[in-house]
Amino acid sequence: MLHSIPTDKLGPLGEPMAKAVSACVHCGFCLSACPTYRELGQEMDTPRGRIVLMKEVLEGKMSFEAAQPHVDRCLGCLACEPACPSGVPYRDLISPFRALAAGKMKRGWLERLRRFLAAQTVPFPGRFRLAAWLGKHVPAPSMMKPMLELIPDELPPKQTWEECYPASGEKRARVALLLGCAQQVLDPDINTATIEVLTRNGVEVVIPRSQGCCGGLAWHTGDLEAARSFARQNLGAFPEDVDAILTNAAGCGSAMHEYHLVLRGTPDETRAEAFRHRVMDVSV
Repeated sequence: MLHSIPTDKLGPLGEPMAKAVSACVHCGFCLSACPTYRELGQEMDTPRGRIVLMKEVLEGKMSFEAAQPHVDRCLGCLACEPACPSGVPYRDLISPFRALAAGKMKRGWLERLRRFLAAQTVPFPGRFRLAAWLGKHVPAPSMMKPMLELIPDELPPKQTWEECYPASGEKRARVALLLGCAQQVLDPDINTATIEVLTRNGVEVVIPRSQGCCGGLAWHTGDLEAARSFARQNLGAFPEDVDAILTNAAGCGSAMHEYHLVLRGTPDETRAEAFRHRVMDVSV
């Protein structure tokens, strides 16, 4: 798609955004793969439509506020990427655009409060567990109800994990596992089962104590500074002497694969590029 995006005025994320726009040929193969299009049936709520909207904003022909409702509805699931015959790297556009828009778009105070509460609880398991309990037992504002309805009535018991789990039998590999902030609270059995499957198959599992949230929530909502902070924390937490960095939560893996974008234009960009190539989903 032709464009006149002034990449030199958009900072380090300008170039990948412009390249993503250029790759789109407006064919529409992404429409059937997009869950918001299947639900809403509107062109502007498709990857193709959102690319046009973001292009117009980046060119200065449309306001951020005009595009915001449709961009906000994107789940960031990236189902459009494998459906695209042109190989549009949609991830190189949607999250960087949200990061750019965050400082230029006005939101109501209730929406800002909702985002603040989510950002200060979900990435931190202890806070999230407390907030989830409070949300189920204390009357909450109506703006929080859609999120609280996703939380089970009873949370599973808290679990903790050792720093290292030796392989059973002959050692075939050594990996580091990201525990996932929300997963530790909502379904910690997934981590325990992952460790058991790996060790039984001869894989030593390391659990870095200083690991944190993958940064996905911050990155996908446009909070670039918070996303960079989480990314840097994990760059320092995960050891170099492992064969892979594993995740068993798709959202976490997606976020860590984008650390090169999160830290683009910073002194940590090279480390982030190397880090993301070591990240693997445990089911792959």
